[in-house]
Amino acid sequence: MMTTARRSRNTVLHVWLDASANSNSSSSKKVEKQLKTKLESFTTLNAINDFKEFIEIHDNETIVLIVSGSYGRQILPEIHNLTQLLAVYVYCANLEPNIQWAKNYTK
Repeated sequence: MMTTARRSRNTVLHVWLDASANSNSSSSKKVEKQLKTKLESFTTLNAINDFKEFIEIHDNETIVLIVSGSYGRQILPEIHNLTQLLAVYVYCANLEPNIQWAKNYTK
């Protein structure tokens, strides 16, 4: 399921990819609300395949990805070299296991 907040032409598309995105948990809702108020264009996705479809549709636009550690580990090897991907932020509660694999990527 995909939800999209305000979007205007020539903006950076911010995408939050996380299994808990769009969930009813209070912490997810709080983070989503904060991001939507600060970012001009913000989309939440909760499945890797949805993100793959999203980047294919938006192949001429700049994307900043906010991703969970588990999804980041799975998707970054496939997408890191895409020119439309400006930056990736790993958002997770357990940093230690994600630091090692994340060092392999510059974005």
